[in-house]
Amino acid sequence: MSITASVLILSTDDKIVEEAKLAFDGLGDNTPRFRLVKQSSHLFEALRTQSISLVLIEFSADAKELTGVVNQIRSASPQPRVAAILRPEGFPENVNESAALIDAMRCGVCDFLRRPLSTADLSRLISQHPTSNAGGSSSTSKPLGRVVSFISNKGGVGKSTLSTNAAVAIARRGKQSVLLIDGSIQMGVAAALLDLRPSATLTDLARESDRLDPTMIRQTAAVHSSGLHLLAAPADAVEAMEIDDLLIARIITLARQTYDVVIVDTFPMFDQVVIAALDLSDRVYVVLENVLPTLLGGVKLLSVLERIGYPAERQSVILNRQQRVTGSLSVDDVADRLQRDIDHVLPFDKKVMAAANCGVPIAMATIRFSGFSRALEELASDVAGQLDSTESRVVLNEQPLVAPDPVADESPFSSSTGEIDR
Repeated sequence: MSITASVLILSTDDKIVEEAKLAFDGLGDNTPRFRLVKQSSHLFEALRTQSISLVLIEFSADAKELTGVVNQIRSASPQPRVAAILRPEGFPENVNESAALIDAMRCGVCDFLRRPLSTADLSRLISQHPTSNAGGSSSTSKPLGRVVSFISNKGGVGKSTLSTNAAVAIARRGKQSVLLIDGSIQMGVAAALLDLRPSATLTDLARESDRLDPTMIRQTAAVHSSGLHLLAAPADAVEAMEIDDLLIARIITLARQTYDVVIVDTFPMFDQVVIAALDLSDRVYVVLENVLPTLLGGVKLLSVLERIGYPAERQSVILNRQQRVTGSLSVDDVADRLQRDIDHVLPFDKKVMAAANCGVPIAMATIRFSGFSRALEELASDVAGQLDSTESRVVLNEQPLVAPDPVADESPFSSSTGEIDR
């Protein structure tokens, strides 16, 4: 007779059984059955024949071994949540811990546990899993939300204004839950654009990272009258130092489990935090203006995206504040310089500036005959993945993004203006 279990643990260490028993016993009446398997073949056999709610896999020295097993689990049975157990001795010196953990999250690992296993950690993981119905079959799991990032080569091009207004426009429709992450951690302005005074920021999540889960993200987010949820940037640059690439990756990974659309506004600097956000994004929106210096920086930015392995088919170019005045570059001029089609053109509209100064997003106003409003609604539909209903959701890259060599050429993100991106 086969042993059934709701939790499977893949590890070669017998001592982990004692740790798991002590931790699970602390759950009282909610104690699940668990089973230790030492070979991945036994794990896959159990997944095919038993109803498993949670799989715990010990993180080996070889990060690729973990990602390979997780990918096979997803192919065999998409229902179980997968968490990784970190070894007490940590990672070998030749392994980049941050990169290894982000890689694991990309392939579907929902969380990480440190040994000895604790009752609190296991309780949190089990409570997050949808319960089975009376018939014994698992309930249908919610599809992962769509993640997009807005980036630019300099501040002041309207990137934050566009990402915030696109988020508001989607939220107002009431069909999808939307989270805006102000990843411009050095000088985020999303809260000001929304006239919100959040009681918590990304820094609070960093300080409570051991308890981080989808529920905590929802509780931390500030709620706008449009229905949009906002994870605000740190209060200042000192607090921003507590935010790293691993935290941003964990937040995005957890957020997409509970929100339909996750929008990340980034800081105009190509650091590890920005790369982590891009690595987990289904699409990136590059915001430019038809001003030659900005455009030349945009050319470099697109080149950097190519160098780090972010495919062109997952990029969209936005030309913001387009004006048809003497001496300005036309849309065709910009496209010719970029050697790339322009996906969205947002015309200049002084009402946008006035709305930003008042903290009332232009997306909250219904201006049917405004060229900007029409273009914004089209952008919002694209961000939400609804511009073309026949287009399938883009699959994430199989390879993680690689940071560019800062010595190879001049950074396309340098700006002498110091202008805040509004």
